[in-house]
Amino acid sequence: MEVLNGFAAALQPLNILLIFGGTALGVLVGALPGLSSPMAIIVLLPLTFGMEPLPALLAMVGVYVGTKLGGSFSAILLRTPGTPAGACTALDGYPLAQRGEAGRALGLATMGSTLGGIFGWLIAIIFVPLLATIAVKSTNADIALVGVLGLVMVSAFVRGSTLKGLIGVILGLLIATVGLDPMAAVPRFTFGSVGLLEGVSFAAALIGFFGIAVVLADMPLIGSKSFLTADKVSVQMPKFGELLRRWKSIAIGAVYGTGVGAIPGVGAEGATWLAYATARNISPEKEQFGTGHPDGILAPEATNNAVTGGTMLPMLTLGIPGDGSTAVMLGALVLHGIQPGVLLMRDESTLVYGILAGMLIATIFMALIGWTAIRAFIYVLTKDRSWLFPFVLVFATIGAFASSNAMFPVYVALFFGVVGFCLERFGFPIVTVVLGIILGPIIEYNARVALAVSGGEWSTFIDAPHRMGLVIALVALMVWEVIQHRKQVKQAKVTQPIN
Repeated sequence: MEVLNGFAAALQPLNILLIFGGTALGVLVGALPGLSSPMAIIVLLPLTFGMEPLPALLAMVGVYVGTKLGGSFSAILLRTPGTPAGACTALDGYPLAQRGEAGRALGLATMGSTLGGIFGWLIAIIFVPLLATIAVKSTNADIALVGVLGLVMVSAFVRGSTLKGLIGVILGLLIATVGLDPMAAVPRFTFGSVGLLEGVSFAAALIGFFGIAVVLADMPLIGSKSFLTADKVSVQMPKFGELLRRWKSIAIGAVYGTGVGAIPGVGAEGATWLAYATARNISPEKEQFGTGHPDGILAPEATNNAVTGGTMLPMLTLGIPGDGSTAVMLGALVLHGIQPGVLLMRDESTLVYGILAGMLIATIFMALIGWTAIRAFIYVLTKDRSWLFPFVLVFATIGAFASSNAMFPVYVALFFGVVGFCLERFGFPIVTVVLGIILGPIIEYNARVALAVSGGEWSTFIDAPHRMGLVIALVALMVWEVIQHRKQVKQAKVTQPIN
């Protein structure tokens, strides 16, 4: 019944229009190398301030789903992936396009993405209620431990070193402590600034990290244009029989996408390569992979979109984003006055099922847009994409200003834009900083309430079997990462050339 209520809410005319517009924007952004799904969602953020939470989130879900397919367009036609996850598709998509079969390659990518997205949606619609049933029984100590575990998991699994991930998380936690103490109302780290008494504007921080920083990083792209492998391209959808013969590659991609996507911080990048390698290893034609093999397109594309269902699991049940896009969506929930986390399903079940319904609708729109509007996207691909930079900066500035109708958040956004640019240049994953900002207040509040209820006894965090299990998992993960780091250091010393 709740699923039907979610679809009824998502199928309202305005919501349908927002999903379609968001999906189209997502396909466009995904097709443009250098742009990203989080950045597109940030651009949408100021437009959603006056909306109800569900329409705002549905537009963002459309962008999230659309970028997954859009990244394959440029990967196939330019050999320049629009998204990091699209790099795997280029291995076989581009050679197929070079042979004059660009339409077939695009059709395979579209169907792979669509089927993977539907599978991911099925997993999400099945498991979100099950996980939420467990989550609603959580106490303050449980919520705090789950938050800490999420921070450590993201730090461990994001690209780059665990140490850099932890530094990013700590930076995010420090940013989250700025402002009045939530229980004692004492100013913290405001340095005498009245603008910081209410804390760092969350909207400004998101806009800086995911909007302005991206523009600064992509400045070298100004004046660059792309050249396609084919002038006239139309999508040629694969026949049902071909998809049936290649079901293993689609199934591998769908399973890897939902499974890996559910691990916070991993996202689609690692999952696509795992699926590609597995499909190649089980194929009797493995030597043809990399030369334009259809399975080399279907497997990563199915993975790419199945990830959306996987990332929604921790986001909607635990308040832990699976990747940068879901981190921004969590931020949007906070900005609309909704606390993400284990109680979201209990308090906002219609919103949760509306988001899940929007995922399926966006997946269908994605297939239709990819099939019918390919020529428009090809036209955009050949243009200098730097014309988008002023547009992004203008909306970023408007969004920061509109968050509190003051100029101070604009300065904050500019500051974090520069900080985000510097962090990315040195290999620090931005998503860990944003996650620290999101989860910091939740962890602090629940930990302090748990301690207050227990009379200041820290043993409250280990006085139940499931809490003890969370602590053991936390310690085991940290020890594992230390061991892996030591092994990498030893291998580096062994392979280091002798002068």
